[in-house]
Amino acid sequence: MPHTKFTSFNEWDPLLEVIVGSVLGAQQMGFEPSLGAYYPPEKEARCFIGGFPSETAIIEAQAQLDNLASILRNRGIIVRRPEAYPANSSIRTPDFSIEFGNSYACPRDVLLVIGDLVIEAPMAQRSRFFEYRGYRNILIDHFEAGGRWLAAPKPFMNDDSFADNYSTVEQPFHPEEHPVLLTRDPCFDAASFTRCGRDIFWQPDLVSNANGAEWLGRALGSDFRIHRAEFEDRYPQHIDTTLVPLREGLVMINSERPPKTGSLKLFENSGWSIVCPPASVRRGLPAPARDVSNWISMNVLVLDQETVIVEEAEEPLAEFLEDLSFEVLPVPFEKVYRFGGGFHCCTVDVRRDGILKSYFCD
Repeated sequence: MPHTKFTSFNEWDPLLEVIVGSVLGAQQMGFEPSLGAYYPPEKEARCFIGGFPSETAIIEAQAQLDNLASILRNRGIIVRRPEAYPANSSIRTPDFSIEFGNSYACPRDVLLVIGDLVIEAPMAQRSRFFEYRGYRNILIDHFEAGGRWLAAPKPFMNDDSFADNYSTVEQPFHPEEHPVLLTRDPCFDAASFTRCGRDIFWQPDLVSNANGAEWLGRALGSDFRIHRAEFEDRYPQHIDTTLVPLREGLVMINSERPPKTGSLKLFENSGWSIVCPPASVRRGLPAPARDVSNWISMNVLVLDQETVIVEEAEEPLAEFLEDLSFEVLPVPFEKVYRFGGGFHCCTVDVRRDGILKSYFCD
């Protein structure tokens, strides 16, 4: 069957084709300078080199990813999967070297789809330097079908690129006053952005900088607008557990990360409903991973304006969304959390049935 080029403009049009991640061959990354805020400031806490998850952890998480892929296929959605993570994946560049990589669990971080343009993100984590390779054949299929494909310039990530011994214990993260990224290289994870047609919202965070947002804006051109959205968050990393558009006119925000002044102005002025979901049933339990909070419950996957996938244990969230007239599909996914993401992180909606529109008043 010939491949169709990808086209996706927002987070809620009917889903036609998706990439679902994989933890086959996964590794456990070592200390990442850009994520220093998650670690104690003591030097000994920042010296580990990484390793391998247990075989049981990989089997359990892969089973849940495969189950998600099966559920989506049964609904008529085309599902693409990355290749297994390469076994020999120590990373050497002229600027740094590390012993262990990561996994292909979270394609959302790597690939940003805007219309028929797929962008490989300039990620600011050394262990993810070659992560784009797992999606190469998928992107070639898109390209050969007539789609556009752009790789952002990769940051050097030498030691001078990062604040030394970065911590937010005494001073919270601030993109200008207390940044972790000192490099002028454009940096961002694709998950630092969320799409609402012509308007794209960016949260400054530990893995993105202003040059990254500026690079994206120039790459996209005048048909799109990049809006800065900031929230009270000591460890900001990715926007999709903080600001989650559910459908046209409805956006979900994290009640524990209130927006800074003006960040939601466009939603407010355009009559959008802004809602706060209940806390996760995991509240009070240890976080599933160092850089994954229990608000991963908000990391839902919207299949269309009436249907959303939620982790099966999150019954309060499911009831909350049902009250907003959604059909909720409960799916087990907790075993995947330790690999860095929920449903939105572990997928990329590469093709949705919709056109480019503006959803906001100017």
